[in-house]
Amino acid sequence: MDSKKVVCFDIGGTFVKYGVLDYEGNILAKGSFKSNTDNGQEILDNMCGVIEKYKKIFKIDGISISSPGFIDVENGVITTGTIINGFIGLNMKEYFGNKFGLPVVIDNDANCATIAEHKLGNGKGCKNLVCVTIGTGIGGGIIINNEIYNGSRFMAGEFGFMFINGTKRQNPDHYIYSNYASTRALVEKANKKLNEEVDGKQIFERAESGDTVCEEILEQYFDDLSLGIYNLAYILNPDKILLGGAISQQECLIDKIKERMDRFEYSFSKSVNEYVEIDRCKFLNDAGLIGCLCNFTNKY
Repeated sequence: MDSKKVVCFDIGGTFVKYGVLDYEGNILAKGSFKSNTDNGQEILDNMCGVIEKYKKIFKIDGISISSPGFIDVENGVITTGTIINGFIGLNMKEYFGNKFGLPVVIDNDANCATIAEHKLGNGKGCKNLVCVTIGTGIGGGIIINNEIYNGSRFMAGEFGFMFINGTKRQNPDHYIYSNYASTRALVEKANKKLNEEVDGKQIFERAESGDTVCEEILEQYFDDLSLGIYNLAYILNPDKILLGGAISQQECLIDKIKERMDRFEYSFSKSVNEYVEIDRCKFLNDAGLIGCLCNFTNKY
């Protein structure tokens, strides 16, 4: 069995998750520390401390990083799109490569999750795959001919910026996909209508128990979410579309989306369900770490 090991980092806006993984995808050790988005250097220093710690325990062959933002994967630079102060323009490959003399790879967090699903998850065996990650916003990743597709400016898979409800308004950016179909959008709408604080799980539970307000909110949410998935099915025509994020584990979600795929069809076309399989992602909390490992092994 290959004994090579990689230190992996999944950088988020609240926590940085980290771990040591072997080439088979086994997590040998893991932990996390809080992200101080106001101080990128503090995050980098903590990451260096993690690498130093693991180098004393394991024979480390490389470093792999998952980060929010648009990532120039060839050069290892975060070009834009991150809220972490000091990260825009940062060359992660050079920063960690020069300090530790190890190969370094980095990609967008949603791309890493997509790579994990393609190599080891529910997208294994798919030549063409789309993952839609549903959380604070909506992101995603695209596999074309078994390769992650980054786009000419590393913006591919940013599905949350799609307009799904027109632009003839004073603030058209308010009407992008993320502001209709993210978990955040669902919770904000429910809190406003209910005039109380609830989370996503509670909305589903209350709808199931007969709360008509939550039922109506969810029905509209399923419509909005499905509209974007319908568009992606026709634009990219993948083998599968996988949904990720905690909300994807709600038992009814996939069935509700498939119902709408049938309902959206024009008379001259078959249902999207006959062209594209819609399912949920396999990996949840560890998707970023596993994706980091898969991204590294794909390149080395």
